[in-house]
Amino acid sequence: MASALTAAQKRDFVRDGYVVIKNAVPDALVETARDIIRTGMPASERRLLAPAELATHPDVIRLFRETKLAEIMRNEMGPFPDVVSCQIAVTPPFDRLGGIPGPHVDGSWGGAIPASADEIDLNKGRPIDAARYFGENDDRRGTNDGTLWQDPDRRISLGSYTALVGVALNDQLEPGHGQLGVLKGMHEEVEAAFRMQRDSGGVIGPEGPGWPRIKIRENGRPFLNGLPETVRAKAQEAAKDLPTIAGWPWREVTPVLLGAGDAVIALHACPHTATPNLGPNARMNLYFRIRRWRDGNPHEGTRRVGHGVSDHPDRGYYGQFLDYPPEYDAWGTSIAKLCDHWSEWDFVTSP
Repeated sequence: MASALTAAQKRDFVRDGYVVIKNAVPDALVETARDIIRTGMPASERRLLAPAELATHPDVIRLFRETKLAEIMRNEMGPFPDVVSCQIAVTPPFDRLGGIPGPHVDGSWGGAIPASADEIDLNKGRPIDAARYFGENDDRRGTNDGTLWQDPDRRISLGSYTALVGVALNDQLEPGHGQLGVLKGMHEEVEAAFRMQRDSGGVIGPEGPGWPRIKIRENGRPFLNGLPETVRAKAQEAAKDLPTIAGWPWREVTPVLLGAGDAVIALHACPHTATPNLGPNARMNLYFRIRRWRDGNPHEGTRRVGHGVSDHPDRGYYGQFLDYPPEYDAWGTSIAKLCDHWSEWDFVTSP
């Protein structure tokens, strides 16, 4: 397999916000990783976090580290810290995931929320009794492996990285078998929403302008809102021009069809979601979150950040605040990258 994207793949990536790489990982590596995960994680259970010994297993993370995927990312994006872990995503067979896919931009807090709209401050998109759900000190790590705020000054509420690299460990070529879903082409709308928040002087991310953290469904139940309002509206409008897929009722969500060993590279700004697995086999994917190396950051490459799995690498993986020298503004740098995502890709920015 080539160690760089083709001209057509680069065009598709820039247009759609994601690109599929066929036959990215050799069959032998896929089979070994699949056997390790099957032994350590029952396929009948859907878990957000895999045991650490699986997520960091050398024969699991080598599917990125020791394949052309790492070379492609270096050649097209640029340097990045060494990957030490990954997300193992298993969706059991006949699992509807609640029935409704939830497109989102990675990095938001995701924990328990009130069951009733009466408990939500709709102006702020927060629970009225925030401490009950967010904790007394909501700058610290929340539940469900998430953080409400990235910086002590609470100017950014969204963790970020450069690209999500997903590897399929089994065939997901038929819609409805739990494959990753994306809001195709909405990455530029996400970037525009970040720029609007920045230019208005507000919070960047949920609870910032145009992005309530919690919203209310038509049935009156609250839900965690993973998208800026403008992006949700644009996606629904764009869906009118997308083809109808038999047995796939979520028209705005494009299923990423992968065979075992295929990979997908998606911008952090490309909204994505798990989708229901209506098939008889567990869906098994690995996800690696890659962020381009940032000069001046003293924590690049340190294990405490959890490179490869963390969606909030400006903080420690377990939510701890990290110390930065006065000359390096970690969160200001992240805001700048969120507002100019192609600046982290050599193939776009090089002359």
